[in-house]
Amino acid sequence: MPDTDSGPPEGGIVAWKRQTAPGEGPRLMDALLDDASAAGASILVLDGSMVFGSDHLASALYHARKAIDGGWNASDSLQMETLLYSSGERQLSSAIKKMSVSDTTTVVVVARLSTNGFDPGEGWDILPRKPGSVEMDQLTRFGIDLTSAGTTRADLLSDLVLERVANVDLIKK
Repeated sequence: MPDTDSGPPEGGIVAWKRQTAPGEGPRLMDALLDDASAAGASILVLDGSMVFGSDHLASALYHARKAIDGGWNASDSLQMETLLYSSGERQLSSAIKKMSVSDTTTVVVVARLSTNGFDPGEGWDILPRKPGSVEMDQLTRFGIDLTSAGTTRADLLSDLVLERVANVDLIKK
């Protein structure tokens, strides 16, 4: 039986994560964006503390593509629409504030949104489909309250994030 917690999920997104020292995240993000641009690839670079596995990003990408295809997208690019969905927020400004790499970022996640051959290089680990564990303070920072978290088992807490991603379709209208 295949391991369902590793490798790319259905939807084809591949994502990597890497530890970084405080203050180095923005510089790393700029280098990744330059490399992706040179390769003709579409990527999304995020604060890893707000990413709950590659299933989270695959769901966001799926909903972003669906919004663009349906004409109800809130932004002009696949990257920004995926950022919006990955945040579980209604407004792009809130999504950017929540998900963007900053000087306080200690884990950077990069997701390849296109089929072009972008690879971040050495020192990066494949992002697992689901996190090994989820801390309540991480869920709270994402916007999930204790009441909601109390409705599910500890091993399924990251699924609440997937619900928030899907809910963006409802709150955008």
